Amino acid sequence: MAKPFVELEAQIPDLVKAKSKIVVRSSRMNRQLEQYVLGLITNILSEVGQSQFVEMLYTISKELTINGIKANQKRVFFEDEGLDITDETDYFKGIKEYSKKFSEKMADEYGKRCLARGVYVQIKFHYCLDGLLVEVTNNTPVIKTEEVRMREKMKKSMGYNDIAEFYMDNMDNTEGAGLGIALIMILLKNEGVDPNLFRIITHSDRTVARVEIPFNDNYVSFRSAELAEI
Repeated sequence: MAKPFVELEAQIPDLVKAKSKIVVRSSRMNRQLEQYVLGLITNILSEVGQSQFVEMLYTISKELTINGIKANQKRVFFEDEGLDITDETDYFKGIKEYSKKFSEKMADEYGKRCLARGVYVQIKFHYCLDGLLVEVTNNTPVIKTEEVRMREKMKKSMGYNDIAEFYMDNMDNTEGAGLGIALIMILLKNEGVDPNLFRIITHSDRTVARVEIPFNDNYVSFRSAELAEI
């Protein structure tokens, strides 16, 4: 039986002191999950002496989690509507219906449907005195059309330092996920973190969003390790 959130929250300080890797999994976003993630981030960064990153890391973690949950729920919506998300005609028809019908009440209902079907988002925090990694995985793949659009937003965001400026320049063609990607990259830049340490990795069965925050020059990022292997 799952433990109540209040009990889980009380265990956060001991959990952070005992572990260097913490994983949270959910099929929907609600206030309790937000509070738990904020508690984890606050305690982790306090433990490693980097509390100045709390607000940025919480905003990024929440944004990535919401994006992952919405992507999963959209998949389930397409299934329930009998639409093939990989078919171009079905995709545009489904997106139109999804945008028209979806609401907070439906989001809660589709969270339950995702849970029943084993569709989830997993948030992983891996940290040490040199740096921190947050990785958000949703166990559904991204379709090619959305991946292309997503990478275009990442590339375009590199030229901005202000989210309001990005929005004004792209208000006609920026959906929620695109704005979120820009927000993450601009937040990193404004904190002096290389925005290239934000990556989205697509697989046939899942989508992984990864952000790394070095605390000092000793940190070896996953990105640099991967590039060294090429």
